[in-house]
Amino acid sequence: MIEATVNGVSFKSIGLGLKSHNISVLPPTKDNTIEIAEMDGEIDFGSTYGPRTFDLECIVMADDPTIDYHRRVAQVAALFNIKKGDIVFTFSDLQGRKYVGRYAGTMPIEKLIFDGEVTIPIKMSNPYPESDEVINEKTLYQSGDMINAFSDGGVSTSPMIVLTNTGTTTIQRFKLTHEYLIEG
Repeated sequence: MIEATVNGVSFKSIGLGLKSHNISVLPPTKDNTIEIAEMDGEIDFGSTYGPRTFDLECIVMADDPTIDYHRRVAQVAALFNIKKGDIVFTFSDLQGRKYVGRYAGTMPIEKLIFDGEVTIPIKMSNPYPESDEVINEKTLYQSGDMINAFSDGGVSTSPMIVLTNTGTTTIQRFKLTHEYLIEG
């Protein structure tokens, strides 16, 4: 079985075994087109990626068909509770990637004596996984300095920039500019 975690909690620790996940190579596309009355065809404004969805095919493994089984089912429900918001998934066969999403759909469990089979549907609003990136970092010490950050990611996406004040004073009049290079 595939080792997996949700917000750092291993599936195995709650008696959940991951048989498979069907994470597609790319998220689904959204075609941006419009049809005009009395005009053949449509006007194409290009495509974008929509939210990525995938299913987790799992087995709920219990020591007995009653108390332990229902305890395991309750742990699965608590782990994927939608009220927690987005959760972070990691998979042993997809090293260095974090998938951020939430439970979306229904989760019926087919009970088989001590165990149960369940498919858990997941939806990622941001269709790209986070990854361990190779970044050339520079530290900003005074106003006017320029920072260059490089990433070896496979798809052009907006960066996540985290600023941390390690000093004791409040930073005032801070400005951050992000420019895109347009390929043409």
